[in-house]
Amino acid sequence: MSETRQLNITPEEIESGKVMGILAYIFFIIPLLAARENRYAMFHTEQAIVLWIVFILVYIVMWILTFIIGQISSTLACVVSIIGILPWVVYLILWIMGLINAIGGKVKELPLIGQYGAKLNLVK
Repeated sequence: MSETRQLNITPEEIESGKVMGILAYIFFIIPLLAARENRYAMFHTEQAIVLWIVFILVYIVMWILTFIIGQISSTLACVVSIIGILPWVVYLILWIMGLINAIGGKVKELPLIGQYGAKLNLVK
């Protein structure tokens, strides 16, 4: 079942919330404060918040891992630091996907992490 049917978001609501849905991926505080009643904007705000939270957690884990491995071997720490670029790339890809969905008027969860938005109930 598609997310649009589950959320019952009308085309009018999508059109009126499109700007706030786009802004959610740039600075999610704005739609969080200004468009609480628009379900389309809140869907994308929720997706953007989950993306941000997951990225911060992965970044912290990578930092700790680099620090611990750096105590053992500086060469291995450099390797881990280089591998640490991958979360940035994944974040950028997911961010672009979310932004394209918001621009296109789609109510589609982000791959891998989008499902956690509804489970965590972040914007309700």
